[in-house]
Amino acid sequence: MSSRSSPARLALCLAFFSSLSLFEESFSNEPETILSEAALESIAMVAKKKGLLQIFSHLPVETALCDGRLFLNRSLSKRPLFDYIIPAVPFHFAFQFILSQLKPLGGKREKVPDFTGLPNPMRGKGGDLYASIADFLCPEDCPEPARYCTVTRGKRGKSLYKILEDLRGPFESKVIRSKQLRLGIGGYLSEDLLKKVREIKKAGSSDRLILISTACRCHAVTSALSF
Repeated sequence: MSSRSSPARLALCLAFFSSLSLFEESFSNEPETILSEAALESIAMVAKKKGLLQIFSHLPVETALCDGRLFLNRSLSKRPLFDYIIPAVPFHFAFQFILSQLKPLGGKREKVPDFTGLPNPMRGKGGDLYASIADFLCPEDCPEPARYCTVTRGKRGKSLYKILEDLRGPFESKVIRSKQLRLGIGGYLSEDLLKKVREIKKAGSSDRLILISTACRCHAVTSALSF
């Protein structure tokens, strides 16, 4: 889920790619330009297809030919934690990772229930729920200003990640906020991802549905799990 708030510097970064089209959508600029501007201490590019990794063969980045979820699981015990994760895969990566951590405790995927309060909701093929404050195609280089919309120039209302955090119902709503790392490139803190896992484990099994969302100011995807 792309986002629009820019941190000053990144220390470590982890990116996943499953197809060339997703790579091009996430890095519409030249990768050399992005990497030279980012001032990153370390970058790992992870993909299941060798051809995607060859794009980065001449750049000072670590590459790994494997499933992103497996790589992240291994990296948590073998190296310092990556600061940011930039997923470019056709599924809700944060949810899939959280679910993989909870399956040994009985966690299972559930259908996201219908509820009110989300702007322009749309159901995905896998049962995930997508929402967007925008009812138009946003420009790829939108800087996500905090006070107004880049396209309409209208004043912003409540951010979508905050709307999801404030949801109330027969469920718990947990949100991972996506932040803009470069124009058109969104990622989230790996510590935020792990924090959600710890919170759910600490709470223990419950009959309540747990909603997991990845969201920025304008766009979101929501999945659900239970025990």
